[in-house]
Amino acid sequence: MGATVLQLSDTHLAADPGARVHGRDPARRLAAVVAAVGCPVDLVLLTGDITDDGSDAACRRVADLLAPLGSPVVAVPGNHDAGPEVEAVFGPPLPAELGGWSVVAVSSRLAGRIEGAVEPDDVLDLLDGAGGRPTLLALHHPPAGPSTHPWFQLGGAAGLLAGLATRPQVRLVLSGHLHQPFERRLDDLVLLGAPSTLYAIRHDGDHWHADDSLTCGARLVHLDGGGAWRSELVGIGAEVGAGAPERA
Repeated sequence: MGATVLQLSDTHLAADPGARVHGRDPARRLAAVVAAVGCPVDLVLLTGDITDDGSDAACRRVADLLAPLGSPVVAVPGNHDAGPEVEAVFGPPLPAELGGWSVVAVSSRLAGRIEGAVEPDDVLDLLDGAGGRPTLLALHHPPAGPSTHPWFQLGGAAGLLAGLATRPQVRLVLSGHLHQPFERRLDDLVLLGAPSTLYAIRHDGDHWHADDSLTCGARLVHLDGGGAWRSELVGIGAEVGAGAPERA
């Protein structure tokens, strides 16, 4: 028993197939990441900023690009998304059992804001209801990470982390938003930040800047039925989808 989870984050697609975001073609970049995965995937986790424009059409374009994987998708909205549109295309992010693990995904989106927030008690109740299996929690905004800038914070993070510290079944927290992969250990809990498929950002306290030397792509998390896990990054080059749009 076991399973592999593909975490995709900050894909930033728009409804217009010709639209470029930060000078790149987000659809070409997402397609390149999907092609680079190279192993069967049991679940795709979309941890927010699925779209750049909040549109239903952009969500559907992402769903179409993920179809070659043949995997179920669990999606939570980010600050660029509209929650109802994400749920209309991908369904509600219901807790799931996967390879002996529980997977719990929650929205941290605040309408009209860049930063996020959760109600810790609500999240902890969801986790408690998922049973005593090893558990993975997914959301857009990280509860702790390399940034102290207000845009990249999660309201309720202190209460959430305090609650997680008393729930040893929660082994992993997967997040996006920062466009920077990171790993942070808090005793037995590990926080994993995902790269963006579109472009990378380097964070250092209150400062941040685009940095093509960091990985763009995705994170694979391999879950062992006994509660162990390992993670790896899937990367693509900064040049994919850059420059002028291709013409027939």
